This record gives sequence, C-alpha cells and structure tokens, in this order.
Amino acid sequence: MTRFGKQVLSKVLVAGLLTSAAFAGSKEDPHDVLAKSFQQGDIWTQGPVKLVAKVRMPAPNGQDLNLEYTVSWAGPEKWRAEWSAPGLQQVTVLNDGKLSFVTNQPSPLVRAIEFEAAIAALDGGTPAGPYSFFPPLDYQKAKIDITKTKVGNVADAKCLAFGQPVETLCIDPATHHMLSADGDVGTFEYSDYTTGANTYPQTVKVSYVKTLMEEGKVTVTRGDKFPDSLFKAPEKSTTIDFRSCADVDKNFTAPHLNKVVPAKMPDAAKKAKKYGMVWVLATVGKDGSVQKADVIGGDPDLNSAAKDAVQQYKFSPYMRCGEAVEFQKVVIVPFAPPPPVPINGLP
Repeated sequence: MTRFGKQVLSKVLVAGLLTSAAFAGSKEDPHDVLAKSFQQGDIWTQGPVKLVAKVRMPAPNGQDLNLEYTVSWAGPEKWRAEWSAPGLQQVTVLNDGKLSFVTNQPSPLVRAIEFEAAIAALDGGTPAGPYSFFPPLDYQKAKIDITKTKVGNVADAKCLAFGQPVETLCIDPATHHMLSADGDVGTFEYSDYTTGANTYPQTVKVSYVKTLMEEGKVTVTRGDKFPDSLFKAPEKSTTIDFRSCADVDKNFTAPHLNKVVPAKMPDAAKKAKKYGMVWVLATVGKDGSVQKADVIGGDPDLNSAAKDAVQQYKFSPYMRCGEAVEFQKVVIVPFAPPPPVPINGLP
C-alpha cells in the first residue's frame, strides 16, 4: 500500500472510532430511562395529595361494577387507601409504623389489586407510596433488555424488560410518560396525561389476555386537609408493623425473589384439562420466607397446588428505614397446558 493510501486508511479508521465512541456515549442507560419515568410518575413526594379514581369493571352480564378508589396521602408515614361502592368497603391505613387492613369481602378484591398494581407501576412502586400488596420494583441492578416499538401514537417507544417474572414497561422517549406496562398481573395502558411538573395519566386501563378488566378515570389534587381521624386503624382490621420514615424513598432495599418452586399440576385437574392462573397473596416474613399463602382467585382444583408452591418461595428481605419488614406480595401461579406432541416428526 502506498504512503498516501496508508494515510487515508488511518484517517478513516480514526473517524470510525470517533463516530462509534460518540454513538456509544449517546446511548442512554436503560436504568436511567426507567428512573426518569418513575420520577415523573411519582406524585408521593410532597403532601398532602389526594388521588380519586372512578373505576369501571365490566361484567359478563353487561352490568358493570362501578367503584371508587380514594387515596388520602399526608406523607410517606401516614396515608389511607380505600375502595368503596354500595355494600363494599376495603381500607388500608399506614400510621405511626403500623399498617392496618380490613375488607367486608371474603378476601381482598383481586380486581382492585389489579388496578392498584397499575398505579404502582407508574412510579416503580415507590416505598413512599400507598402500596401494601406491591413492594418496590427491584430494577436498579437488574439486567434490562431494551427494544423500540410502536405503542399507540408513539412510533419509537422504548420498551424495557427485566425481572422474574418479566415486567415490560414501554416509555415515550420524548416525554418520559409511561405508555404501557405488561406483567403477570395484566397489561396496563396509560393515556390523557396532565401537564405540569408531575404529569399523571387521567385514564388507566387494565386488561388480562386482551380482555378489559378495569378502566379508571383519575384525578389528582393537592392541598387537601385531612383530619387525623381518617388515619386511625379501622375497626376489626388486621395490623402489622411496617417501618416508615420521612426519607423512606431513599432508605430502602427492594426485596428480590430468590427461589421459585414450580407448582405441580394436580392429577384430577390434568385429567379434566383444567388450566389457568391462580392468584396467591403471600405474606413474607422479615427473613424473606413465606409465612402464609392465601388463594384469592383461581380454579378450586388448582388452588391447593398453587398455595403449596408459593409457600416454598424465598425472597431477600425488604428493608425500610434500616429495618427488615414483613410484607405482602401477590403471586400469579400459572398452570399451562402441555405443548403439542409432534406428528410424523414435524414440530
């Protein structure tokens, strides 16, 4: 090669290296993408805050259920979340390090939990928020796969997948708005965002296997004055210690699922070809072991097997304000049909 040719090749290689370096430097860390979206969706930073959602739950008979979900948040150490409708009430209160829960239903409402999960996904389940069934997402050190896809009117939404089971969150790169979240609890869609420092979706939809389960119209206001009586533990409520502090959003370690035991398909259910999902509410102790597992939804022929499996799960401790705390976690246990048997050697 001539001297001139070597000089040209050298310049091309240098230019290529510089271009690659510039491109690599412009690539945003997916953890930062999530953090920005969670920060924007986090309305639980300065109280008082009141969130009210008018939630419609479609019913097979065409007679929709209409419930109201109200959160009165005085701060990370004092809040009340309530579901109400004629003949129905479910209340959770955090006050002075005590978490109290009561419902006049046989068990916690599965469809209410679905909607609460959709609200929690907006801010990653921040420990300062009014969440009792969903601890914070453990994403800071997780391996995150990122892709681009069209979501609604956003052609280049960033979709980030991580965790076990996998959670996929799709975010508008221009506004950092959460567009959708998909996980074992269901698929959440967010739209009609407000404007301002903490923009928030005014419409939240929850679907399961492409079937609309809940649709909520959400309003958020600030400056409400809450009476102290609102935060008293309800009568006949179950109460546990739940450590909190003013800076709990910076002083916590999210629990991580370390051990999963697959559920064994019961012989009777297998013969009857019964498959599906079972919802289990796991009460996790301070050491991360499951102390109690209660089935809150699913086929009776599958429930016992799901419960037995979840009781063997193991989590890392959930730390709040320097102390390990007991927490509850909704676990979805799948019972899937076996794969089809190949015919004549064909897949």
